[in-house]
Amino acid sequence: DVDLLGRVDVVQPASFAVMVGLAAVWASVGVVPDAVVGHSQGEIAAACVAGALSLEDAARIVAVRSRVIAGELAGRGGMASVALPEAEAVERITAWDGRVEVAAVNSPSSVVIAGDA
Repeated sequence: DVDLLGRVDVVQPASFAVMVGLAAVWASVGVVPDAVVGHSQGEIAAACVAGALSLEDAARIVAVRSRVIAGELAGRGGMASVALPEAEAVERITAWDGRVEVAAVNSPSSVVIAGDA
């Protein structure tokens, strides 16, 4: 169902399952990381893979987090990944001062902007 793909309470738990599942597949063939990191929801999967959270606790956190986002935060803002260096992105969003800002710098040439919906 295409409508389900737009629901954070469906997509985020599925994404978590893929992240943790892929780590398990790699571990089954002997590829075990020395360290793991994550960003946003990926932090929960990373904590699970690192052993800081049990699979059950991590899954519960993801489920609750995604329901809260869907129920309380949906429609209150938006985010977009932009293939621009931070300085250029900041320059381009100045017209929306206070309403749009750089939320994350993913690499020297990629940022996430966020603001009012």
